[in-house]
Amino acid sequence: MPSAATAYFLGIDVSRSGLGLVLVSGDGSTVEPLRRAYGGDDPVADPQDWWRAARTGIKELLRRTKLRADQIRCIGVTGDEACVALDKAGKALAPAALGPDPRAEAQAKQVQARVGTRNLLNLAGCMASTTAMAPKLLWLRDNEKRAWHDLHYALSAKDFIRYRLTETVATDACEASATLLYNPRTRSWSRQLMTLLEINPDWLPAVGNATALSGRVTEAAARESGLSPGTPVVTGAAHAAALAIATGATGPGHGVIELGGPGALFIPVAEVPRELQGRLAVTCHALPGSWALAASELASSAAIDWLAEHITTAESSAARRAGRDPLDALSELASEIPPGADGLMYLPPAGGFPGGLLGINRRHGRGHMARAIMEGGALAVRQLVTILGEIRRAPEHLVVAGPGASSALWCQILADALGRDIHAVTVPEAAAVGVAALASVAVGTHKNLDDAVHRMVKRRQSYHPRKAAIEAYAAIAPALSRLQGAIQPAQPVTTALVANDNEA
Repeated sequence: MPSAATAYFLGIDVSRSGLGLVLVSGDGSTVEPLRRAYGGDDPVADPQDWWRAARTGIKELLRRTKLRADQIRCIGVTGDEACVALDKAGKALAPAALGPDPRAEAQAKQVQARVGTRNLLNLAGCMASTTAMAPKLLWLRDNEKRAWHDLHYALSAKDFIRYRLTETVATDACEASATLLYNPRTRSWSRQLMTLLEINPDWLPAVGNATALSGRVTEAAARESGLSPGTPVVTGAAHAAALAIATGATGPGHGVIELGGPGALFIPVAEVPRELQGRLAVTCHALPGSWALAASELASSAAIDWLAEHITTAESSAARRAGRDPLDALSELASEIPPGADGLMYLPPAGGFPGGLLGINRRHGRGHMARAIMEGGALAVRQLVTILGEIRRAPEHLVVAGPGASSALWCQILADALGRDIHAVTVPEAAAVGVAALASVAVGTHKNLDDAVHRMVKRRQSYHPRKAAIEAYAAIAPALSRLQGAIQPAQPVTTALVANDNEA
């Protein structure tokens, strides 16, 4: 067996902002990332575009690294939520949305009404949203009659890419938990939910362990991508779980915050809690017999990207020409503004409210906007960490990852808002690195995930809260919470999350 230094692993992340790929050596000495665009800003796209980005990106990675295809020992895939409808021959039947699907608002309300709020929380562990597969399937039923008639498989984005690589159908428990058709407590597809929503269980893939070898690269996929035929591919994990793995958040006491991307919070727990605020969803972790509490759209890229594209266009263009991340230019502008952004506040999206800047006036400039958006995400995380403390699930160790982990300012704002130390993992394409670590365990290069992460993920930075900033954010947080309560719909609370579930 090759040593860790000579074994290489490929991670693929089918994210809403583009396809992330990374080649990682088993000892972490080589980390070669690559990002490919899908060719448009519309969240609804032809799934074949994702596969096109994957196969051309893999060829480019092999060219850059000068590695032979047979040096890749194993492949892992992760990605954002989607619903890819395939016919019996494996052909994609309709365009699909990565992440929230704006077309499926009515269907999300249908799911909530048909199942019932308490029943949905009991069975699926979360509220209905357009991110989940169930509303997307109902939208397909209502709007794409031919696709609905020919539907044979319904797969997530990562499972579609793995199907293109291997022609095998599978998923993991964390990915299944995001569909609103899976019971995370029993770790099985929910018969009740599928009956209530009239979903055929035969459309859904078998659920396997994240590190299980679920297929091998076919001859056809090898010709298209430049990979070696027969290369093993693991089941993989959903985006949030993959990110948690890359940061070492594999068990209770740890938590991961994603700055940028979906802006998620993911807190591993040993058992499903019986008291939970509605904004925290129950999901499965990638590891067998483990769960997590999760939320998204807290400190996401959406508002930052809008600012870079429409308000700070000149600075963003100059940063790109210089080979820098536009987030660096925004951070420089925001660093000149004091904590609190001189009264300008940003509310992240929640409960159907799209989010927005509040209190803007003539003295506010671009730096204020950038600072307010970073602070709004950090204070949204603070609210949920407070809830976790109330239910005795607050993590001892918080790690930051994602695109924003490279912004020293955003990380410092988060540490100040939380009033505690945080640690940032700045490895590029962290979620893809997480599934590459899963792949390394699957083929025995590393004995377990902790060993894999220790060896493969090297780059960490610590941030410590500053007293003056702690006091400033402690004063701002209640006002922001009151505004949120006045503008955004109230979030439901269940006090017996698993009490009525008879699917055990």
